[in-house]
Amino acid sequence: MPRTFHLAQINIARMRYPLDDPRMQSFVDQLDPVNALAESSPGFVWRLQSAEGDATSMRPFGDDVLVNMSVWESVEALEAFAYRSAHTEVLRQRKEWFDTMESRAVALWWVPAGTQPTPADARRRLDLLDGWGESPLAFTFKKRFPPPPATPVQYGGRRFTSAANTANGDVTGATTFDYRHEGDTVWATYSGGSVRFGTLLAKVDPTSSIDMRYQHLNEAGEFRTGECWSAPELLPDGRVRLHEYWQWTNGDRSRGQSVIEEIADLRQ
Repeated sequence: MPRTFHLAQINIARMRYPLDDPRMQSFVDQLDPVNALAESSPGFVWRLQSAEGDATSMRPFGDDVLVNMSVWESVEALEAFAYRSAHTEVLRQRKEWFDTMESRAVALWWVPAGTQPTPADARRRLDLLDGWGESPLAFTFKKRFPPPPATPVQYGGRRFTSAANTANGDVTGATTFDYRHEGDTVWATYSGGSVRFGTLLAKVDPTSSIDMRYQHLNEAGEFRTGECWSAPELLPDGRVRLHEYWQWTNGDRSRGQSVIEEIADLRQ
């Protein structure tokens, strides 16, 4: 059955002063009006809040870090609230209350309609954005990505080969992957080119993205292990393209990006 996706967002900020400091009062005074504005804005779906009606008492990112999480029907709906409403004035005053974060402070990602993301989900998206920049898994207004495929991707019986890889990877165009899929579990074997033989084990999330761990023996006789996050793109001819963001977990532990594309549908 086709699915609808909504846009989740996380925005964290390190306070310059404790929340009860008089210098933060102008920020505190605007919390209720801004939250009410968000809830009345077209496309608003949900926001993180405690029994007090805001999220200022929730500190999953540190005692001095405030968190704002919400879900919207589209990127455009969130953008209109953030940059074309009274909320814009709050953004202009941000430096009065908050320090610049050393790492990413804002991330956007797609969730199935009805999902309420958790701070743990948001932390993972910020980490992905820090590690690989904008991707279908975590992005910003500067580089946007469309929602995932409306129909869940079934990976079983699909064969892939590499279409692109960074220089620090072992996989080449001569490497093929044979995928299997049951429930939310995906596994595959792969070989060819500089890879003698490899296996991967992964979990598929509701957006059809894949969180995997892989291992292989290469032609140099080296065991290589790593982790990878893959986001699907459905091509016009029905084939699947996977955009992959990976990191070795042994050796130099470097990061890389690759693309694999389906070359045959073994289910036929």
